[in-house]
Amino acid sequence: MSDPVRLTVVGSGNASNAAGRGHSCYWLEGVLPDAGLMVDFGGTALAGIKSLGLDPQRLGVLAFTHLHGDHIGGYPFLVIDALYDRGRTTPLQVVGPVGVEERLESLLRVCYGSLAEKERPFRLSYHELSPGNAFALPGGGSIQASAADHQDPPEVPLCLRITAANGSAIAFSGDTRFCDGLFEAARGTRLLVAECSALEPPCGRHCSWLEWREQAASLDCPRILLTHLGEEVRARIPELLGEGLAGLEVEFADDGRTLEVR
Repeated sequence: MSDPVRLTVVGSGNASNAAGRGHSCYWLEGVLPDAGLMVDFGGTALAGIKSLGLDPQRLGVLAFTHLHGDHIGGYPFLVIDALYDRGRTTPLQVVGPVGVEERLESLLRVCYGSLAEKERPFRLSYHELSPGNAFALPGGGSIQASAADHQDPPEVPLCLRITAANGSAIAFSGDTRFCDGLFEAARGTRLLVAECSALEPPCGRHCSWLEWREQAASLDCPRILLTHLGEEVRARIPELLGEGLAGLEVEFADDGRTLEVR
């Protein structure tokens, strides 16, 4: 039997760090050979990975679902850490929606001015993903993108399906309301990491628990980890676990939690 993919929840909160949780982001082991892959990197992400004993030097690929601050805000600190604290020399690949390079480099300049132009002793490469396209990962895995429904054009938010070389696949909703792209990303995976920002609508272009109760039967995936939790959702987790979702193994994310996916 092949080794499992191991997922560590670095942050499970929303943009306002509800209930004191870090911004929603995740570290994956077993997708890349001898390196970690991370999905999203909000303002609390660097502190989160260090507090969990994870080494940012081992991060080989950083994948972004969309370009809101609670999903990209920690990027300048990762680069500064690599330049000055870690002396990084190994390459880092950044994968994200259309405009990812321009947005992240602009964020670096806003945060650190001329330091953003400093020559980097490691290769930093950006790769744009559009819905329907895939990025080939070192070692034989892939990141497949589908369209999320969270922002207006020209923004192109994504749901991501990350597949390891052994075929284990995990989907990430990013931030989105229910849409075809969410179901497409999750189809046939072993785990969907999906947002549940509120108990019920209206909650903007986000998913709620009530909507998950209505939509769960349509999901072609046996297991769901609900995250990006608002305070009301987190406060009622025991009750919601009792309600369950039809046909799904339901779990709720918390900072530092780990799961294995085979």
